[in-house]
Amino acid sequence: MSKSDYILRSLSKLSSKRWEHYVINRLFHRLNDPEVEFVCQQCIRKGDKYYLADIFFPQFDLYLEIDEAHHDGDNALINDALRRFDIAEASGLTEVRISTSGVSIEQVNASIEEFIDLIRRRKSEVSDFDAWDYEGRYKPEAHIARGYITIGPHSVFRYQKDALRCFGYTKGHFQRGVWNLPAEVVDEIELTGACMVWFPRLYEQKRWWNSLSEGGCIITEINKNPEETYSERWDRRIVMARSRNALNQTLYRFVGVFEVIPDFSSGNEHRFRRISKSVKTISLADLHRASGV
Repeated sequence: MSKSDYILRSLSKLSSKRWEHYVINRLFHRLNDPEVEFVCQQCIRKGDKYYLADIFFPQFDLYLEIDEAHHDGDNALINDALRRFDIAEASGLTEVRISTSGVSIEQVNASIEEFIDLIRRRKSEVSDFDAWDYEGRYKPEAHIARGYITIGPHSVFRYQKDALRCFGYTKGHFQRGVWNLPAEVVDEIELTGACMVWFPRLYEQKRWWNSLSEGGCIITEINKNPEETYSERWDRRIVMARSRNALNQTLYRFVGVFEVIPDFSSGNEHRFRRISKSVKTISLADLHRASGV
């Protein structure tokens, strides 16, 4: 999907909500900045709760909510406050709200202009601002050039092979749940022992029930058949969790380096604790040097 396709799909899918459609389309066109990334209906998770931000700006840790008439009641105001607290606690994101209830379109337009000014100020205040590179955002090159990958909105891949290229993988498409890291790569990225890249589905499936804890520190992996047991044989797992974005595309998101919790290292339930939010990557030149090529 091209950047143009992404923008057109994102803006057109809002048509069923009149004010949301109006505000976001006007915001996009008035801002008129192709360097600023946006995500409509961004899913934000806190524990077992899931929230959808109307429009999210990952470069600024900022999201916008458009309040229509159904937000006016006392219960709605309380729920909005709890929602705002949950999102802030889970992600650290800043919320801005634009009310469209009981106000004129001129007042809504003025609020949109204020929000645009906020985005422009935020952008001017970032000394090392990274322009939106849609075609390159799911590619490994930036992580490899930087020398590491860390948890964040840009540590996401469309294909498993691209995630694996951060660690020296040079072959074609990869469609398995695990890739064992060669010993020379383990040494180069400064891990120890037997290590692998894991692509778990952190939700309930037919045979498995996997989950990521609130805060992302613990992964629980349960085989739903208590008779099917195994013992952990890896010392470290680099975790690229499978998910879907707002346009229903499959993505693989880096969520950290994990190790098994000893009390849950065997049986049909395993638990892993996160030991690092980042890990070194390896270039082809470093891989060849490590391999003696």
